[in-house]
Amino acid sequence: MICYFDTSALVKLYVEEEGSELVAAYSRKSFFVATSRVAYAEARSAFARAWREGVLGDQEYRDVVSNFKEEWPAFFTLDVADSVLQRVDTLIDKYRLRGFDAIHLASTIVLSRRNEGEELVVGCWDARLWDYYHQEGFSLIPEERPARTNQS
Repeated sequence: MICYFDTSALVKLYVEEEGSELVAAYSRKSFFVATSRVAYAEARSAFARAWREGVLGDQEYRDVVSNFKEEWPAFFTLDVADSVLQRVDTLIDKYRLRGFDAIHLASTIVLSRRNEGEELVVGCWDARLWDYYHQEGFSLIPEERPARTNQS
């Protein structure tokens, strides 16, 4: 099994929140965890926001960032290549997607086509993006639509 984590799922590997245990369990049992290269900037931004809002203390923030930077090379990262951008064009016309959400969805589609026959599970806790993944036929965690939509 391959897992593709959008940023809302990837952050759960580092910041304890609802769904963190599920993401960790899928991460452990997957052949590899994939994400888009844009998730690096999004995750770093999410960690900084959690620190500014007091969700993470100073030392906890430094530890989270350090762990993330150390583990980042272990993720299978998809570049924003022409194959992804071609899908972005189609998806933006089809759905009401924000830019990075379109890149995540397009990256997942490209990954699924490259690894046909391999089970692919998508982790996404953004309700709106979860809907689009569902419409595209992906197996999702969580299995039920998340309650909130990210505002970033």
